[in-house]
Parts: sequence; structure tokens; C-alpha cells
Amino acid sequence: MRQTASPTRPATNRSAWLLRAAASWRGPASHALRRAAALFLLLLPACVFIPGARAQTPMDLGMTFTQQRSKFVGASSTDFFYLRGATVDYAYSPFHGAGLVVSLNGLAATNLRTQIDIHQASFMGGGRYTYSLGHISPTIWSRKGSIFGEGLAGLTMATAGYYPSGQKLVSNASGFTYALGGGINYNIYHRFELRLMSHYVITDLPNGGTNQQKNIQVSAGVNWHLGN
Repeated sequence: MRQTASPTRPATNRSAWLLRAAASWRGPASHALRRAAALFLLLLPACVFIPGARAQTPMDLGMTFTQQRSKFVGASSTDFFYLRGATVDYAYSPFHGAGLVVSLNGLAATNLRTQIDIHQASFMGGGRYTYSLGHISPTIWSRKGSIFGEGLAGLTMATAGYYPSGQKLVSNASGFTYALGGGINYNIYHRFELRLMSHYVITDLPNGGTNQQKNIQVSAGVNWHLGN
């Protein structure tokens, strides 16, 4: 009687096939595949941070170019100079647009009056309220927008400049900083937004006079809106 071949691979054949597969996995031709698999395993835990159905609480990560207008001590009311740099801020808004925000700001100016360099970094935190404007663009894209206001307080550290300390000038100083302002976000694509904001900033750095600087900051850049 003629026997038909079983559709199931014999155990010995399966073992040989598994050995060949293992050998091919160890071969040089599979280096790229193994690197891709390792990268996937490393990045898998980060998937919990990808905005999606699980990210319900609104969060914002903004990165902007910042310019600050300041004034020389004892100079005329029109003797201003400008510091330029960047601002990175992160906001968490669990209460219908109200929440907390932290901000890192770095500014610098060089060759002021041909010899003065100023470098400053500010670390601030406070509260922010964001109000959604809904669909504000009367075009086929129907873009969304939002406005926000915030109050911040923190510390500014200067690592270059001229600051009085007793009877001498030092290049390092620090002082409390307060900022009040806000801005607008304009949706471009999915969770990517353009951002424009402005702040009135008071910094308590020693200057041989009032020991206080009153500045105006204007920032423009991008924002990633996470969550709802």
C-alpha cells in the first residue's frame, strides 16, 4: 500500500531547520536585523510616553527663540541693549487648562560697548492657564488655536558681565526673577504648533543702583501639544 507524505515536518527535519535558522541568526548577514531588534527592545518602554489614547492629560513642550530688551544702568531712557537666546518650557495642565509650568531660559550678548559680554540662565516655575479658541482659521485646513497666560518665579544666574560686589566688580552673580506674560499657539499639523509669546521680566541682579532689571522678552518658536 502506497503511503502519502505527512503534511507535518518530521521532528528530525524540524530540528535541522531550527539549527539552520539559529546559524543564520548568528551569521554576519543578520547583523542589521539583530541591531534593529535590539533597538526595538530598547525603545519599547518609551512607547508609554507616545501621545495617544493613554495620554489624557494635556501637556505642552515648547522651544522658542527669545530676545530680551534691557537697559544700561544710569543711562538715558533710550539706551537699550538686547540679549538673545532660547527658552524651553514644559507645562502640565490637569485642571481644564490650568496647571503648572517649568521654564529654562538662556540669554547672551557680546561686545556691548565694545568690551562687555553678558551670559545669563534663568530657571523658573509657576502656574499657567490655557484657553482653547477652537477652530480659528476660516480655510479648508480649519486650524485650531489657543492662548495662555502665566506667572513665573525663579532664579537667574549670570556667568559673564560686570556686577558690583563690595568694592569690586565680579563676573558671576545671581538673583531672584519674576515673569508675567503669555502667548498664543497655532496648530500646524496634528500636535505640532507654532508659538508666539511675550513676558515682562524683573530680575534682581546687583547693578550698583536699584539692583533690579525690568526687561521685556519676546519669543517665537514651536510647541508640541501632548495629551488631549
